[in-house]
Amino acid sequence: MRNFPIQLIIGLFIVITIAFLSLLLFQSAWLKMIMHMVDSNQSTGLPVASTPITGFSFPTAGVPAPVGTELVVGNLGITVTRVISPADSYIGKAGFSSVPREGKEFLVVDVKARCVSSNEKCHLTEFDFGLETKSGRDYSAELSGNFSGILKGVFEGGDIEPGKSLNGSLIFIIQKGESGLTLVYPRMYGFGNTVKFKLGK
Repeated sequence: MRNFPIQLIIGLFIVITIAFLSLLLFQSAWLKMIMHMVDSNQSTGLPVASTPITGFSFPTAGVPAPVGTELVVGNLGITVTRVISPADSYIGKAGFSSVPREGKEFLVVDVKARCVSSNEKCHLTEFDFGLETKSGRDYSAELSGNFSGILKGVFEGGDIEPGKSLNGSLIFIIQKGESGLTLVYPRMYGFGNTVKFKLGK
């Protein structure tokens, strides 16, 4: 009588094991049957919907615009008005706190940001802009506060009233010899649209 519980446990274990293996075999056979049905239906040519899906699109960046062209993204109209490259002599002593290390140089990009909204303020900062290069490097704009006390016209960002504009210079420190320079807004690409500007180098 003492062996009865042990025999019961062994019997239950065997039944559970057989049930588990049967389930696995059934599942495998079921999946193979479904795959066979899918493959056979594809070969006979299932009807394909030809109606385009509307109201949904992936955000894209178009061809980079040239200097002087305004591109609108969201509530902002962005225009690159001037490019100075290299800009070491233009920056001069104003760059004392961000002196380029050997092999680097300053690049200045003047922008105009226009709030195209009719009833809401627009907001942006220098860090909303980025610079892409042909080599694949990505540069962020330098902090405007490093230059605004000495260099006039630095883009400091902030709120823009509806219908008003904000102008200023974005300052970048890039590797010498970079080519395919493209200004990007916004720099941190998300689920919205983005615009690009060819800087001519």
